[in-house]
Amino acid sequence: MNKRRFIEESFPVKEVSVQSAREKNIRHGHISTLHIWWARRPLASSRATGYATLIPAPDDALEWNRTSEFIIELSQWENSLNPALIEKAREDILKANGGVPPRVLDPFGGGGAIPLEALRLGCETYSNDYNPVAVLIQKCTLEYPQKYGHQNNGAGQNEDWGGLSDGSGKNPLLEDVAKWGEWVLEEAKKEISRFYPEEEDGSIPVGYIWARTIPCQN
Repeated sequence: MNKRRFIEESFPVKEVSVQSAREKNIRHGHISTLHIWWARRPLASSRATGYATLIPAPDDALEWNRTSEFIIELSQWENSLNPALIEKAREDILKANGGVPPRVLDPFGGGGAIPLEALRLGCETYSNDYNPVAVLIQKCTLEYPQKYGHQNNGAGQNEDWGGLSDGSGKNPLLEDVAKWGEWVLEEAKKEISRFYPEEEDGSIPVGYIWARTIPCQN
């Protein structure tokens, strides 16, 4: 009989909830900025619960406290790309599963938070969704960065060439997004720029508000 998992015994709900709530105010670098999705799961809770589900329950109070503190630290936004913490989490999960990455399936992946964090934790991850918009969001979140965001060095290994703005090299995915984003912008200008003429100071309006005033009958 398999040993019970950490999350079956206990979980630092309050602390992880605080970190999950913080994400609502994070805009730069969060997958929620890619596309609005209903009932999007917080990355903090997805990462923390995923880890707690895949490691065994502690044998004593000292071990529980140590693991609980690690889960709280792991759930923080600032640590989502912390190499030391992520590597430790992966090692713990591998150790708990006999050295084999566990398979994680999210049958209703939606915005992709749970499969993203399962990938981050080193799991063999599968995700489904009936909605084609969700499928596209997940491809852009989970698949395309791995498939197109790295350059093969010819020796069978992928090298991260960095972003476009740091001068360290070229990222094919970022280049294509920038290229086709600029194309869409220029095509849109050809069709609708006449509706947004420049002001005298050179600024260009981005929208108009039309309002109608109706006198109160009283």
